[in-house]
Amino acid sequence: MIVSRFSGPFGIWAFLTVSLGGPAPVSAQTGDSLLVHGPDDSSLTLPVTRLRGYATVPHDALRELGWQVEVDGLRLRAQLGPDGPVVEFSLGSPFFRWDDELLQLVNAPFLGGGSIQIPLQFVVDFLPYRAREAYAFSPEERVLEILDASLWPGGRIETPRVGRGRGVLTSANEPAARGDPSAPTLRQDLQTAQDPEKRVVVIDPGHGGSDSGTTGAGGRREKDIALAIGRYLERELRGDESLEVYLTRDRDVLVPLWERGPRATLLKGTRPGVFISIHVNSSPSSPAIRGFETYFLSEARTEHERRVAAIENAPLQLDTDLDGGDVEADVAFIMRGLQYLDHQHWSELLAEGIQSELEEVHPGPNRGVKQGPFAVITNALMPAVLVEVGFISNREEERVLSRGEFQRGVAAALARGIRDFFLRYPPGQGVAVQGAPR
Repeated sequence: MIVSRFSGPFGIWAFLTVSLGGPAPVSAQTGDSLLVHGPDDSSLTLPVTRLRGYATVPHDALRELGWQVEVDGLRLRAQLGPDGPVVEFSLGSPFFRWDDELLQLVNAPFLGGGSIQIPLQFVVDFLPYRAREAYAFSPEERVLEILDASLWPGGRIETPRVGRGRGVLTSANEPAARGDPSAPTLRQDLQTAQDPEKRVVVIDPGHGGSDSGTTGAGGRREKDIALAIGRYLERELRGDESLEVYLTRDRDVLVPLWERGPRATLLKGTRPGVFISIHVNSSPSSPAIRGFETYFLSEARTEHERRVAAIENAPLQLDTDLDGGDVEADVAFIMRGLQYLDHQHWSELLAEGIQSELEEVHPGPNRGVKQGPFAVITNALMPAVLVEVGFISNREEERVLSRGEFQRGVAAALARGIRDFFLRYPPGQGVAVQGAPR
């Protein structure tokens, strides 16, 4: 059941549900507890639940197994003992890190039952394989054994150090300064605001904070234009009682690129939803180029598509928790898994509808629907597009992009494209859309 870039005894398994071959995965405990044996014939049990149809354990179970656990916003980080490996999970995403390696679970961690629920697969598949000096699992007896006595209660050396991690994602409803009790947290939003009957729209104004994106000759910045259009779009959709609308940022703050998709997936849950990332294009070497284009996630086919993807993925290099040489490999790895979902088909349809609506309000040429390996939409597990609303490198279009009337018109067009898409998108689609028409 392990999906990763390494070869292991479990074979390679496709994203979420599709087997690519190899032996059957290790059987997981399906009852209400998992028995754990320790030194000197001692034992304990870990509670196992199925809140979303698959077996999970609460994050406190990792502490019972000798991990030091830190929950920070949408992220859970844990370290095995004082000097062992560090793992990092993002809620709503099946992808996680083991030290510097990107790995994948079949299902995603989520907030439920008053705890963060970690797929049981991590405990019975990953731990015995990647930490074999510390753990062993018997699928016949369904017993996890702790081999390292220092991890067992009484033998542990406690330390507050929990590795390193990337910046905390700020909710659109949270103040930039952390710890302000006057504003609801994202966790409170998820517990009180989600309506199972509504469809979800997550609006992602590109860049922000120290990442300005592209800048025109007249001084206009991509991050400001994207935020203005994102806010107008949120207003356009706010009055629709059938929709639940979120912004990944509603002010000039930096939200890490890898965090935006998992946040959207977490907010969507199992409901139908879409992810709209708003950006501004630039081609300084060809300042005459104008117009608008909408991208969905797939391999780039042309030099232009590769160039635009490289520009929009550039903020990843600013993340000190990622080595620059691994960025392309990480994106390519995720995309190999996503090809087994039908989100690509629906994302292309969403992009086509948005392009059609933008043509009615945009003075520039319709440059068409395009595709590329954009990091920001790789792990948004839903139909997702990246909209380039114009070329800021063109002096005339830079002035158009900065006008409030134009920004409102673009937002209205995006809203029409989203509503029209939901008329065709099958209701009740969860994380994995199956059987979409071709």
